[in-house]
Amino acid sequence: MCGFLVLASVEPDRPLPHSDADLDELRDTLRHRGPDAAGRWMEASRTAALLHRRLKVIDLQGGHQPMICPEGRFCLVHNGEVYNYRELRADLEDRGHLFRTQSDTEVLLTAYRAWGPECVRKLNGIFAFAVWDREERTLFLARDPLGVEPLYYGVWNGILYAASEAKAIVADARVPRAVNPRAIDLYFHLGYVPEPQAIWAGMRKMGPGCRLTLKLSGSMDALPATERYWTVPFGQARPLEASGSELLDAVDSALRRAVRRQTVSDVPLGAFLSGGIDSSLVVSYLAELSDAPVQTFSVSLEGAPYDEAPYAQQISREYGTRHHRVVVTPDALDLLPELAHFYDEPFADPAALPTAVLSALAREHVTVVLSGDGGDETYAGYPRYLRAYQSRLLDRVPQGLRRAAASPFTRIASSYMRRGAFDVLGLDATDRYAVRTVAVPRVHRWRAYSDQLREKIAADPAGWNGNGASPWQRSVLDELPPGTNVISRLQFLDIRTYLSEQLMVKLNRASMRSSLEARVPLLDLDAVALAARIPAPVHIRDGRPKYVLRRLLAQRMGKDFVRRRKQGFRVPARSWLESRDRAWLERLLLPTGIDEWLDRDRTRSLLLDDPKGRR
Repeated sequence: MCGFLVLASVEPDRPLPHSDADLDELRDTLRHRGPDAAGRWMEASRTAALLHRRLKVIDLQGGHQPMICPEGRFCLVHNGEVYNYRELRADLEDRGHLFRTQSDTEVLLTAYRAWGPECVRKLNGIFAFAVWDREERTLFLARDPLGVEPLYYGVWNGILYAASEAKAIVADARVPRAVNPRAIDLYFHLGYVPEPQAIWAGMRKMGPGCRLTLKLSGSMDALPATERYWTVPFGQARPLEASGSELLDAVDSALRRAVRRQTVSDVPLGAFLSGGIDSSLVVSYLAELSDAPVQTFSVSLEGAPYDEAPYAQQISREYGTRHHRVVVTPDALDLLPELAHFYDEPFADPAALPTAVLSALAREHVTVVLSGDGGDETYAGYPRYLRAYQSRLLDRVPQGLRRAAASPFTRIASSYMRRGAFDVLGLDATDRYAVRTVAVPRVHRWRAYSDQLREKIAADPAGWNGNGASPWQRSVLDELPPGTNVISRLQFLDIRTYLSEQLMVKLNRASMRSSLEARVPLLDLDAVALAARIPAPVHIRDGRPKYVLRRLLAQRMGKDFVRRRKQGFRVPARSWLESRDRAWLERLLLPTGIDEWLDRDRTRSLLLDDPKGRR
């Protein structure tokens, strides 16, 4: 992976006010994403600049960026990898295009020359890229279909910015650091700031599978809406009619092809191995495709109630990997201020800590790792899918009748959480899911907000009222065809929101902190499209979720290996925080300057005056 920054004057005759040194300083805020090389290209008129930091993975001698096409019209910067670049190159060569390097960068640039914005429909990979058209003065932006790679953009003071991370934009003193109040409310609701919102006012995040062409012709009072060029095809294709061994063979072939595609690299490559089903499957395919022993990496958490390290060791022995393990202790809390810098925005997933430590360990041995992320969303692995499937009959009861039945229990329940358990009976399956996955209950976060923030949120007509799914989640679900089954609806919602906006953010920022490229073969486009056609009764079978991947791994490791409850990556955050003194916690969680957004006394009470940890 790499990092890029684009600046372009909205007015065609107005040069950028930045010196070369200014531009290099902004670019180098992304050095962690690309420590191996730096590049800068600028229009002769100094009205546009493309800047790049490179992590060398493919074609170590060629592929330098920014890259300009032979006729000089298009200039490109990109981040990530195009896994099918060799097939695309062969197609383009058949059409008469010539190549000077062996890089996927040149293939991407040539694909844009040949097909324009439609080139994104031909790409299978993880990427974000920008193409500057010198003749038309347009900037084309695109993000990969599953949202693995980040892309931020916005216009301030007559300058258009686009970058791999927000820090490269706000490092420019010309960009005001005004906080977006809606993003704060969404953060406390979800545990992350969802696209297209960003924590900074005026900034946007490109959504997964989206593209945008911006015409710079003198004024840009409002940014146009992005166009979605790809979406997960739930309900769009005929369900798979295969069953039993035929179905397992189809998925097995798709995942094997995905892993093979993602092993393309001119630098050392390994894999994260937690011992769970997803990472174990990825490692098994990788080992079968590799001539040399695979380097694998796992993490254990001190004080965690469950440790999958024995399962990781078992996989390592079975496939002869060179396994490395690190134990993360509560001392890792000292990394939190540093991680805040790398994440750019408020981010509530405690797994960011061990993922950062694990990535640092892996970077000592390899430059690229394969990760098992994405299997739970694409193959229905979460227990909440099982609960939704089992409660589907509940939705046949009229909603009014369900609410009436729950009402007396809600009134007599003795706590907020117990009341909530009855409240959800009156909601449909999607709203029940949304309520159960709220990061902070509205009664708590509304109490913690400052009066100023409350006023700003109340004045926002697009705000979330706390009842069921947020408007953002509902807008995502509206893209599905009518009649899509409940499991597919929840999978689609998770893939488009939780996966791209939390899990991929966690993985990308934690790995890039150590200049490590993390790839996700279970999110290969062909494999995801196949998984979207698997009927819900196949995903949820024998009273357990993720039936297909369980069966595939059982064929390799035996049924006993997969006969365990899903544990997840459970960081003992509560006990770790309780190991620190109150003054340390208050300095960390309630720093100077927070009062504009949170009421210090009420928030202190919520965070620190709760000996049972209920909040």
